[in-house]
Amino acid sequence: MIQLIVDKIFAPVKMLFATICFFATTMAAYADNVEFTVNAPRAVEVGERFRIQFSVNAKGSNFELGETGGLSILSGPNQSSSSSIQVINGKMSKSVATTYTCIMVANSAGIYTIAPASVVVDGKQYVTQEYKIEVVGGAQPSAQQQQGAPSQQQTSQPQTVDVGGQNADMFTAVTVDKKSLYQGQYMVATIKIYTKKEIYNFSDIKFPAFNGFWSYDLESPTQISLQRENVNGQIYTTGLIKRVLLMPQRSGELTIEPFEITLISRSRVRSNNPFDDFFGGSYQNVENKVVSKPVKINVLPLPAGKPADFSGGVGALNMKASVDKQQVKANEAVTLKVVISGQGNLKFINKPKIDFPPDVDVYDPKITQNIKHSESGQSGSVQFDYLFIPRYAGQYRIAPITFSYFDTKTKTYKTVNTSEFLIDVERGNAEEENNSGVVQALTKEDVKFIGKDIRFIKPVEKLTAKQRVMYGTSTFYACYIVPLLIFIAIVLFRLAQIKQNANQAAVRNRKANKVSKKRLRVAAKYMKDNKENEFYDEILRAIWGYLSDKLSIPFASLSKDNVSGILETHSVDSQTIADLMELLNACEFAKYAPSAVQGGMKQIYQKTDDIISVLDQKVK
Repeated sequence: MIQLIVDKIFAPVKMLFATICFFATTMAAYADNVEFTVNAPRAVEVGERFRIQFSVNAKGSNFELGETGGLSILSGPNQSSSSSIQVINGKMSKSVATTYTCIMVANSAGIYTIAPASVVVDGKQYVTQEYKIEVVGGAQPSAQQQQGAPSQQQTSQPQTVDVGGQNADMFTAVTVDKKSLYQGQYMVATIKIYTKKEIYNFSDIKFPAFNGFWSYDLESPTQISLQRENVNGQIYTTGLIKRVLLMPQRSGELTIEPFEITLISRSRVRSNNPFDDFFGGSYQNVENKVVSKPVKINVLPLPAGKPADFSGGVGALNMKASVDKQQVKANEAVTLKVVISGQGNLKFINKPKIDFPPDVDVYDPKITQNIKHSESGQSGSVQFDYLFIPRYAGQYRIAPITFSYFDTKTKTYKTVNTSEFLIDVERGNAEEENNSGVVQALTKEDVKFIGKDIRFIKPVEKLTAKQRVMYGTSTFYACYIVPLLIFIAIVLFRLAQIKQNANQAAVRNRKANKVSKKRLRVAAKYMKDNKENEFYDEILRAIWGYLSDKLSIPFASLSKDNVSGILETHSVDSQTIADLMELLNACEFAKYAPSAVQGGMKQIYQKTDDIISVLDQKVK
C-alpha cells in the first residue's frame, strides 16, 4: 500500500523528468544536425527586386548579414520562425526553423558576391557559403565602379545557346560539352527548355534517338525544377529535361536529332466586362511546340599505329593482375585475376589476350563490372577472372600480360605490363592418379594405360533342338532388329535435341515472343489496377527482354543505337524502327510524367503488342 502511494505521488515527477530528458535529447540531436543555408536567384535583371533568404533548421539568434557587394537592401533582414511536433508510432519529433529575409535590388550589371552570413544556435556560431548573383542588362559599370569593387562588378559571361530560328521567348535546345572528340571518348548532352513565359504544363515529348552513340541517362528529374539563368545576355527561366552521357561508336560526322516538346502556357483573355478585372480575369491555355536545332558532332577516328594488343580502351586506364596460388597440386584450379581500372569506355573493353602454357585447361573468364557513370564519363573497374587447371607436375610460366589503350589527354597509345607468373605444380595424390587412369609424371603425348588383368572368354556350347525352336526364324531376327532400330531412332532424336538446346541463342530466339507475352500479361494486370509506374516498367522489360532474346544481344549491351542498326540488317522498315524508338521514349518519359503520354496505358499496351508481333514476323 505504501509503495502504491509513493508511486502515485512521484508519477508526475517521473513524467516531467522524462519529458525534460526527451527535449534535451532532441535539442542535442538538432545541435548535431544544424544546417544554415542561403537561397536566392542566380540571375536577375538590373532594377529588379529580388528576395534572398537565410534559413537555419533550429532556433537562431544574433544573425549578422555579410557584405552584399554593392547590392542595395530595400527591406530586412526580417526574421520569421516556425515549429512543429509530430507523433509517429508513439515517437514524438520536433522541428524548428528560423528564416531571415532581405529584399534587394541591383542598379548596374555585373556579378555580385554576397559574403557569408552568421547565426548563433545554442551558443555555437554557424555561417553560410558565399553566394554569387549575376545581374544582367542595363548600362555597363563605369571604370570608377569597377575599380571600387572589382570582385563584384566583373563583366558576366552568359551562356550561349543557339535558338535556331525559334521564338526567342520560348525555345528548347540540346547543348553538348564537346563538338569534336575521338571515337570511344565521352561527352555530355543536356536537354533544357528556356522560357520567359509561365509554363503551365507540357506534352508530346520526342527525345533524340542518339543514333551512332551509346547513351546513358545521367539525370532525368521526375519533376522539372525551374531556375533563372543568364542566356544570350537575357534572363530566362530554364528547366532541365534530361542530361545524357554519350560515347560515339563510329567516326565521322554524327548528328544529334532535334528534341521536340509542346509547352503549354497560360494567356490572359482580354474582355470588355469590367467585372473580369475585379475577379482576376479569365485565362486560356496556349500550346507552343518547340523543336531544338540539330547538333553536329565531329568524331575523330583513333590514330594509326594501334599496338597489336589494343583491345579498344579509350581514356585514362591502368591494369593489375594477380594469381590466388603459386604452389598447387596437379588438377587443382588456379585463378588469374586481371583488373582494368580508371576512367574511360570501360564497358566496351575486350578481354586481354593471355599466353597460357599448353598443358593447362583454361575456361572462359568471369567478367565483373563495377562502373559508375557521371558527367566525367565512365569510371570504376572491369575484372576478368580466368580459371585454369594444370594437369601435370612441373613449373608453369604465364608470360607478362600487356594492355594498350588510347590516352585522350596525350592523344597517344600507352601500354602497361605486368610481371610474369610462375606456378609450381606438384604431383597429385595416389587416389587422383588411379582415378585419372594415366601416369601423372608423363605428358599428354606419353599417356600410358594402366591395368593388365585379362579375363578369358568361355566357349559357348552348341544349342539343343529345343533351344533352336526360334533360331533362324523371322521372329528371331525381328526381336533383334526392331529394338535396334528403336534405339537408333532414340539416339538420333536425342542428338538432335541436344544440338538444338546447345544453341542457347536459337532457344531464346524461339521463346522470345512467348516470354514477352507473359510480361505483357503482367503489364495488363498493372493497367487494370491503375498502377502506372509498375505498368511502364513492365512494358520496358517486355520490349528490352524481347529484343535481347530475339537479337541474341546481352541485356546489359542493349542500346537504342545498336538495336536500330541490327533491325536494319534484318530488313525491318524504317517506320517500324521509328515507332519502336518512339514507344521506348514514351515509356521512359512516362515514369515521371504519365499525363504527358498520349493515349495513356491502353494505347501504349496495344502499340507494344503490335510492334512485337511485327518484329516477330520480320526477324528470324
